[in-house]
Amino acid sequence: MPSRAFHRYALFTLAVGVVLIWWGAAVTTEDVGLAVPDWPLCYGKLNPEGWYKVPALLLEHGHRWIATTIGFLVLGLYFWQFARFKPSSIEGVGVILCSFGFLVLIYMGSIYTAVFIGVLGFLWLVLKWYSQRWPLLRGLTTLALLLVVLQASLGGLRVLKMSDPLGVTHGTLGQLFFCLLVFIAFASSRTWTEGRLVLSLKEAARARYWSLALFLCVFGQLVLGASLRHTQRTHLAASDILTTKGQWLPPTQPADVFLLFAHKYWGFTVALLVIFVALRAQRWLVTLPRMRPVATFLMFMPTIQVALGIFVILTGKSFWVTNFHVLNGLALLALSSLLVATFWGDRLCRRDEEEAE
Repeated sequence: MPSRAFHRYALFTLAVGVVLIWWGAAVTTEDVGLAVPDWPLCYGKLNPEGWYKVPALLLEHGHRWIATTIGFLVLGLYFWQFARFKPSSIEGVGVILCSFGFLVLIYMGSIYTAVFIGVLGFLWLVLKWYSQRWPLLRGLTTLALLLVVLQASLGGLRVLKMSDPLGVTHGTLGQLFFCLLVFIAFASSRTWTEGRLVLSLKEAARARYWSLALFLCVFGQLVLGASLRHTQRTHLAASDILTTKGQWLPPTQPADVFLLFAHKYWGFTVALLVIFVALRAQRWLVTLPRMRPVATFLMFMPTIQVALGIFVILTGKSFWVTNFHVLNGLALLALSSLLVATFWGDRLCRRDEEEAE
């Protein structure tokens, strides 16, 4: 059973993750992601003098420092679990390979070599996870360490290559990384270790199907949102609410208008899906009352998200409104991931139809 200290540490890491996501959203909202031309240094220095007095540098360089903090916190999560289960020294080979790939990227700028070395390290760790049947938290913290290295690499490449696709990938992977931190905190909680969820086989299948569908649909909406934010930084392609450029169904070209249309109407669809699944989850979670607040929050958050999206359009991408729109979207994804973890995790106890009746 995980210690209470580890759970609190995981919650603290999660809280810093919220700050990191918000700060990254602010960087994109203010369009200062390329305010610093080099990486990992800032104008050739670790900390340029007076960087915190320049708004653009405060956001971009500050984002890097918060990301560095998260990196060390995740390293702490990893070694905490690494030390608990009497590891052999050979297990560190994967971590060393991934770290070496990261250093190759930093000091040599060789992307393909870095990717090759990093993939070798990743495959090595997956093999060790499978062959040694690591406990859940051991595997999750290892995966978190790999993702934080990958995220740092993508962030650096975004600066060096000035690539919008890399920016979108960096932003969306950051959301998945946050969900992984949520899962680590959840898997180290008493709810996970002591809770008991009882469902019939049919209800368990429905719960798994709908929770996974919800997570994928919410994530798809966040991908559309990230694409929108990285291609329409200064202003949106249209300012009308129900129509887009005066059309109910705009053509696929120009792409920025169609992307805005897709984000708006897929958002309405996902909002209805969230409410539908949340209402059903209230019944599925009746034997696990500690998790029912997740379904309760999910019932109300889509309305908030849609309202924030409308105000983003009406205010012309107001800084605070836009950032809270991003954070609320992150919360929707995180809570959806909690439902997936609950219904798909090994803590889900099923019974047959006769017992359910």
